[in-house]
Amino acid sequence: MRETAEEIAVLQALIDRSHNATGPHMRSIIHPGKHSLTARQVVRLLEGMKTVAVAAPAPNGDPLVAPMDGWFLHGKFFFSSSGDSIRIKGLRKRPRASIAYLEGERFLISAHGHAEPMFKGHPDVGEIDAIFRGHYGASAFDWSDEGVTYGSMRIPSSPIRGRRRCSRANGEREAPP
Repeated sequence: MRETAEEIAVLQALIDRSHNATGPHMRSIIHPGKHSLTARQVVRLLEGMKTVAVAAPAPNGDPLVAPMDGWFLHGKFFFSSSGDSIRIKGLRKRPRASIAYLEGERFLISAHGHAEPMFKGHPDVGEIDAIFRGHYGASAFDWSDEGVTYGSMRIPSSPIRGRRRCSRANGEREAPP
């Protein structure tokens, strides 16, 4: 876990604001405080590389969703793609995206918000690039002549909702992950 106590507190405040802003239908599904995830649970569940569904606009505005390698660090989601990809071209025009990570009916973590492009030389790209090197054996910047963009969805503009729906065969709820 790389998050500081302050980052955990900011994430928890965001989760709380997000839950408070939900409508009746969503509240009936996530039951904030009963079946919802805490910031610490979210950070633990998202440790390491996770395959996430990323929804982003195409350059013409059409919605695109596809699986991508995702990383959650310091309260932000990161993903990467070639600078010449349709997804990145669309994000340059409309820098909004949604990310979802789920394990069947066990839980869902989703975030929506501003996607910031992070090209080579961006002040925040060093840590995620080092993680990519450790995980993949190379920098994502080595994979494309067009350059690679890391997307970052920052906490202040990204509602994050965690929902857990864990049922055992006997109908009892499992303990939080």
